[in-house]
Amino acid sequence: MLHSSRTGYFAAAAAVCVLALATVSLPALGGDDGWNLSIGANGQAGPKEVGLPIYPGAWPRKDKDGDESAAHVWAMLGSAGMKVAVVKLASNDLPGKIAAFYRPALAKYGPILDCTGRSSGMTISDNHGGKLACDGGKPKPGELIFKAGTDRDQHVVVIRPNGRGSEIDLVFVQVKGFD
Repeated sequence: MLHSSRTGYFAAAAAVCVLALATVSLPALGGDDGWNLSIGANGQAGPKEVGLPIYPGAWPRKDKDGDESAAHVWAMLGSAGMKVAVVKLASNDLPGKIAAFYRPALAKYGPILDCTGRSSGMTISDNHGGKLACDGGKPKPGELIFKAGTDRDQHVVVIRPNGRGSEIDLVFVQVKGFD
């Protein structure tokens, strides 16, 4: 998901949220009384929304194609739904230094899954039977990808070399109520 065009990432996330909710009927969730539908998107994501700190000295990054430097997309139906928050940054520091900063921040969510150089298949299990997996294709050369959390509540850090510095993507994906 993170390795395809960044331009369509936010639109795809919104579409996934809407389609996931469209497959759930109100009676299946326990009736049609008192359920609220909330769908939204904005460019107001930050450390609170992604659950990770901003790298010291980093600045918001806008890709050449005009994407925003942050996005927060959500779709909730009662207690079921999905939230995605993304913050895109740039830094003059090299990927290794940035990775050393984010490892302790990710560790508060559980074991860190290092997807660097992995095309797929690597997983870690949480204490509740959920699995976090390396997926989404093979990372680009020099790209570092770290994940922590669960398959339903995951934090992702992607770091790519860019010239004399790095690009950083901080991503939080939360899925609730779909079994």
